[in-house]
Amino acid sequence: MSIDLNSEWTDADLARLLSKVEDDRDWRLEVSPAGVAGLADKTANPTGADYDDTLHCYFETWMQGTDFVGPSAASDKTFVAKIAKALRENYPNRKADKFVYVDL
Repeated sequence: MSIDLNSEWTDADLARLLSKVEDDRDWRLEVSPAGVAGLADKTANPTGADYDDTLHCYFETWMQGTDFVGPSAASDKTFVAKIAKALRENYPNRKADKFVYVDL
């Protein structure tokens, strides 16, 4: 699942995205240059600077077992709102560099 940031999307859409994966590996929220936000499995697919350069922006990696993805994270309205705010602030124009850190 992914979210097209060029369309009308809500915090509920983001919560659905977060709920679609299990907190059993490392995940990272990434935004493509076309504005598609999705979760990338960083445990099975670690990346380097050349991959990161192809993205519009990306968030910090959420390590396995930290409860930043999955049903529990999706039900935390405060957490979802912070991530949604950071997405809106950094697409289409980045407020930060490509790396987006959200103080949780």
